[in-house]
Amino acid sequence: MDVDTIPDLLSSQRDNAPDDLQHYYLTFEDYWERKLWHELTDVLVEFFHNDKSASQRIPLYNTFVKSFADKINQLKLVTLGLATASQCSSQYSFTRPSLASELTDSR
Repeated sequence: MDVDTIPDLLSSQRDNAPDDLQHYYLTFEDYWERKLWHELTDVLVEFFHNDKSASQRIPLYNTFVKSFADKINQLKLVTLGLATASQCSSQYSFTRPSLASELTDSR
């Protein structure tokens, strides 16, 4: 991964974030540069639990979190992944009926 990718991503995401969430990105950048993985993970979990962060979870997870996923607590990684996945299901509408309804209809 390009060294400039993470700072560029964080900068562009900060510019697109609501004003009351922009301070998180400054913290993300600081902890990232100092390689404070535990602290960075805790702040990310806090950020992902904020409802206003919903639109930024997917790009943040796919590029930023995955870049240091092997350095953090795996349970917290799953927590971040689940928060991201919940955004995926609300962001995309599926035209195919759910598997659960298919199973109950076939009986």
